[in-house]
Amino acid sequence: MKKILMIIASAMIISPINAESLNNIMRSQSYSIDCMASGECLEGVKQIKSINDISNFFPNVDYSMIAAEVDKMLDTLQRIKVKVFLADQKYFPVRYRGIYNTKRNKFYLNKRYAHMPKSVLGTIRHEGWHVAQDCKAGINNKRLEIILAEKFIPQTHRDYVEEVYTGEPDHIPFEKGAFWASVTKNVTIMALDACAQGLNFYFHIR
Repeated sequence: MKKILMIIASAMIISPINAESLNNIMRSQSYSIDCMASGECLEGVKQIKSINDISNFFPNVDYSMIAAEVDKMLDTLQRIKVKVFLADQKYFPVRYRGIYNTKRNKFYLNKRYAHMPKSVLGTIRHEGWHVAQDCKAGINNKRLEIILAEKFIPQTHRDYVEEVYTGEPDHIPFEKGAFWASVTKNVTIMALDACAQGLNFYFHIR
């Protein structure tokens, strides 16, 4: 897990990652993830700092139900100095909705799914949780650490992630928390805020 440079959110809002191996993706010439993440590919890649930056691309979509939580996460990410970008789908494998790059502390949202408010919210929660995991380990060292003890994650969530990651067991402990965060209101905000304040945090759910 220490060698992983990117954490990827998958196609379905209930699915945190495509089961395809990250190493296979990075070796594939079919995708341009590394080019985008390195900053070499700039076409169709725009930094976002608020929900308005997304809604400008989709003026007919109502983001009001997610605006407060998304804006709080984006604001806190800026405080941590993690940049968020909206990028064309050509840079992503099929059905992938988000990527967090631990090496450069940036994450990317797939514009293909940005017209769906629930997808935007879930993906930012998910990737933001990985940022918090990265922060807990020391945000400049490309490692992740567990924030939430597994026993506090619903069994259905754990079972689902274990099924998705059958071939990649090193991902499982980190993705269980990120999946839980993607469907749980405001917990990513709490984790990111703790990171921004420099707290050595760990969630305890009673």
